[in-house]
Amino acid sequence: MAQRYRFDAFELDTSERLLYRDGQPVGLGARAIALLTALLARPGRLVTKVELLDRVWPGLVVEENNLQVQVSALRKVLGAHMIVTVPGRGYRFVQAVQSDPPQAAAAQVVGRASRPARAWHTHAAAEALSVLPAQTSRLLGRDRDLAALDEWLPASLITVVGPSGMGKTALALAAAHRWQADRADGSAWVDLSALHDPSQVVTAVAQCLGLALTLTLSPERACATLVDALRAMQVLIVLDNAEQVLPAVAELAMALLANAPGVRLLVTSQVPLKVAGERVFRLGPLAVPAPDASLRDALAHGAVELFVDQVRALDRHFELQPAQVPEVAQLCRRLDGLPLAIKLAAARVPLLGLSGVLRRLDERFQLLAREQVGVPDRHQTLQAALDWSHALLEPPEQAMFRRMAVFSGSFPLALVPILGQAGPGCEALDEWRVLDTLGALADRSLVVVEGGEQPRYRLLDSVREYAQLKLEASGEQARLQHHHAQAVADLLDVAYDTYWSSSDADWLSRHAADIDNVRLALDWATAHEPALGVRILGAAGPLFLLLGLAPEARRRGEPLLATASGLGVAPEATRYWLEGSRLHWGVDNARMLAWSQRAIDGARLASDARGVFLGLRCQAGSGLLNTGQAREALREMARLESSAWPARLLTQRLLAEVSVLRGQERMADARRTCQGLIVQAQAAGLDGVLSAALSDLAAICLALGDTDGALRVSQQILARSRHRRDNFVVHALAIVACVAFVRGDLAQARASLLDFVAASRSRSWEWLGLYSGLLALLAVQEGRLEAAARLLGYVDRQQTQLGSRDVLGVYARTRARAAVDDALEPSVLRRLLDLGGQLEPDAVCAWAFEAPPA
Repeated sequence: MAQRYRFDAFELDTSERLLYRDGQPVGLGARAIALLTALLARPGRLVTKVELLDRVWPGLVVEENNLQVQVSALRKVLGAHMIVTVPGRGYRFVQAVQSDPPQAAAAQVVGRASRPARAWHTHAAAEALSVLPAQTSRLLGRDRDLAALDEWLPASLITVVGPSGMGKTALALAAAHRWQADRADGSAWVDLSALHDPSQVVTAVAQCLGLALTLTLSPERACATLVDALRAMQVLIVLDNAEQVLPAVAELAMALLANAPGVRLLVTSQVPLKVAGERVFRLGPLAVPAPDASLRDALAHGAVELFVDQVRALDRHFELQPAQVPEVAQLCRRLDGLPLAIKLAAARVPLLGLSGVLRRLDERFQLLAREQVGVPDRHQTLQAALDWSHALLEPPEQAMFRRMAVFSGSFPLALVPILGQAGPGCEALDEWRVLDTLGALADRSLVVVEGGEQPRYRLLDSVREYAQLKLEASGEQARLQHHHAQAVADLLDVAYDTYWSSSDADWLSRHAADIDNVRLALDWATAHEPALGVRILGAAGPLFLLLGLAPEARRRGEPLLATASGLGVAPEATRYWLEGSRLHWGVDNARMLAWSQRAIDGARLASDARGVFLGLRCQAGSGLLNTGQAREALREMARLESSAWPARLLTQRLLAEVSVLRGQERMADARRTCQGLIVQAQAAGLDGVLSAALSDLAAICLALGDTDGALRVSQQILARSRHRRDNFVVHALAIVACVAFVRGDLAQARASLLDFVAASRSRSWEWLGLYSGLLALLAVQEGRLEAAARLLGYVDRQQTQLGSRDVLGVYARTRARAAVDDALEPSVLRRLLDLGGQLEPDAVCAWAFEAPPA
């Protein structure tokens, strides 16, 4: 029944659903009018929140903050004094109110017939302002993303895309609050997460705009009616969680873009709409600091900022300490910078402590769970968030997704075909269907695409662990692991051949990131198919060498020795012995010589000139050939060599020649050859060869008494080590220490040897034995003769194992031994030498750097 209320300068006519001030209509939406009507019907009396929600949103479940927004809108029009809040209960209208009976109100309506009618979509404009959710917390770590979104304006359709838990909704809400003033008719927020029927999308949007669509309309007619209502409006519409009703959202977006130019759409989804005019904003993880970041720098990264904020929300006394930064950085990195995962982890800190949370990350799906009121179920646990994403996939997509757990780290396109094989409930996919399915998973933000000339693909760590659970449950894991190892072997066979004709930078750009999958394949093959492991490790030799991982490769090779021996002269065994020989240079020269002979024997039988050539290079470099043998090895290399060979192969003979000349102490000749080698290596981009040549040149300069040259070249090697991880930094530090001894600078010698030991330790004690004589010499120079004697025992044992003597090692050992021979009784010396021969590397370092006597 129509009613008319008058108060102050205002008049509300319920028949028109209009509010007038001084006879002129005031812009208020339908919800605000309904709220004001409910308050005016009981002036001066409390109207509870529940009653108001039932009156204003009949039959709907809405959050209480919507009521607050409507009250705020009324106070802006009426003044703050007319509506009083009763804390925790509701609201009271306190202004004096006059009301007319229904008949009088009707007469007034007739009297106003000349007033312009307000279109229903105008009510919607004001109503749109009332349904934008409030920001209940600060948006942390997304300043750059917000700024980037701002730069995309005035685009009519922006879709924020990212995996579940990445913070798409929070970013869209923050953007909507920033942008709403730009739309004259306001902003509307539409949460689509509860919808599963695409035909309900238009109705949901209409309801949030305050529009009533006839229920009997077909979906097409409903869409046309909504678009027609919005045609003349300037409004921002946010469609949140669109992924499960994507076709309907895409259809609505196309209609609005074509017919309602004033409408701006901001969509959040796990997958783009793929409509013309769409701008896709892929939301990535929060920034994670480096482990060695300062406290101030760490707090400037979004992941740490969010983590600290969430812990403080539960424990106001929490303060991040500088010593905790590495742990927090590691935690955030293992959680992929995913906001949801970081929030859930932070919630566990008050109970478990930071270290306790970090230790339990291997059980992340049990750890990262928290019941929280007002939070959607899919955001209560990390697993629920991923379940939500997984349920949206088609069966072939689910199969390929779980199979990706077989990879470690990123993987190249060459390994993707193993994902398309037939499996339980899934037919085999051809190459193009595999690529299309991979693209669909990338579109859904479940697969990260690392762009570049050679694109790579990976799962975030948490996503991979989820996929691993699905893979284990499928029964496909064992079969897939075998296919993975075979595919990695095939990939490495090709990579090995291209290595000899490629520059280091080019080859590493294509294969350095494969190391994690190589390790995984080696682990499986060593345990289940050792012959395949021999094949993989032989082909992976250059990768381990160029990445500075020779100690790891040697360790991985030990369990495969018997299998390689049993393969005889098979090509994969021949390659295994060759690369094993190269990996033992300067570590075990006797093994280097023996294994290179095995490689040569196999290569000769296979008429493999390259294999024989490379085996001879290892023999010449072992330092164990006599003069005649060394010369013959160089002559045969020269006969095998072809001018058509690539630069990497051609430099191998020069490397061998430098080794032989140094062994014969023809240092002037060695320097000339080495200088020519450096020119060739630089021209061809062979950084590893260049490092080896510079290392040789530094040692040659020192042997020639050119300490300035030795120091200059060593410093060049150390400067290069900041940009590449190779083992020649260990050599360079040893030479710098030796120069310091020659110049009588004991402090510099000690400092350089400390750096030498640290570098060797980080590389599994690479070349500690080769230069351990320098440690004994340090002890002598500092007057610690008994320590020096122990260290000399270790030196002797290492030189026996190496099978050859380096010039620097001989120099240091000779000086140190002369000093202890003069100072110690023979029986004491023998006892200390015996004890030193039993030392392990850590004990060697302890004796080398103990405090000198006062």
